[in-house]
Amino acid sequence: MQPAEWIRFIAQFAHLNRRQRQTGIALLCGNAPQDATVALLESVAQPRLACPACRSPHLHRHGHAHSLQRYRCVPCGRTFNALTGTPLARLRHKALWIAYADCLLDSRSVRQAAQQLGLHRNTTFRWRHRFLSVAKTDRPHGLHGIAEADELYVL
Repeated sequence: MQPAEWIRFIAQFAHLNRRQRQTGIALLCGNAPQDATVALLESVAQPRLACPACRSPHLHRHGHAHSLQRYRCVPCGRTFNALTGTPLARLRHKALWIAYADCLLDSRSVRQAAQQLGLHRNTTFRWRHRFLSVAKTDRPHGLHGIAEADELYVL
């Protein structure tokens, strides 16, 4: 960037409102919403990380792609990330995933969620099916410990 362009760029900061300034500071400091989402995903996936092709736990870090850590399997040589083989693989706008999950929990319609997040309604429709398929597969396999059940009579 040329010095004259930089001066014009800096002069525009005076015209930003408070929220825009906070967003800019968060982006510059690395506290962007996408960073928080990626950190959450990788922290959940880290303990159970294995190659989706051969299930080998012998991995090497193999760079980054789309802000996600990529891994290379030593035995089979394939590369993958924490989302490979999950319903969230290849979805974009990672910074909005947590906000969209809140929309699902608030029982917002597809159109309301799209309007709130600034996305197209078709995108939020596809996300709804992806997110709900994650919830469907994330169920406990069995009960552990003490389980109690009461009778319910419906007349």
